[in-house]
Amino acid sequence: MGGAGGPGVLTPEYGADPTRLFLAGSSAGSNIASVCALTPNDPKFQPGFESADTSVTGAICFYGYYGHYFGDPPDEPAPALQPQGYVHPDAPPIVIAHGTRDGLGTVEGARNFAAQLRRVSKNAVVYAELPGGLHSFDVYHSPRFEAVVDGVDAFAAWVLAARSTSGS
Repeated sequence: MGGAGGPGVLTPEYGADPTRLFLAGSSAGSNIASVCALTPNDPKFQPGFESADTSVTGAICFYGYYGHYFGDPPDEPAPALQPQGYVHPDAPPIVIAHGTRDGLGTVEGARNFAAQLRRVSKNAVVYAELPGGLHSFDVYHSPRFEAVVDGVDAFAAWVLAARSTSGS
């Protein structure tokens, strides 16, 4: 991508509105989306694009790994390059959805990540725990996943409305 803003910059000429940018991911993608959302404009994470604005409006994270795995004490520092290591007061609004029967990323890790964000961030942190939900709960269409989609839609609309009334 190029254009008036330089390589990699979202500009209206490409149909993108950088003030309405949400990152979303599931599983490993959730890990990546949350690291990206929590590390905007950090040159370490954008070599060659150090001057590009990489801030986002919000993040949507489904059944991810956020820094602690099975048996890891949740109060210990997160391993290097994991989202829990980058929690800060200016974190963007985030939705986290996780199933209680996830066999890959622990529900305890998701709960802990949401709790850490809530303690520190001045923005909204929504945590939805899906009783009996497995890893990849979004692969098959179901009433449960429809409810998650409706919740994410409502969250994004709320975040955008709040931004427009606050002038940011």
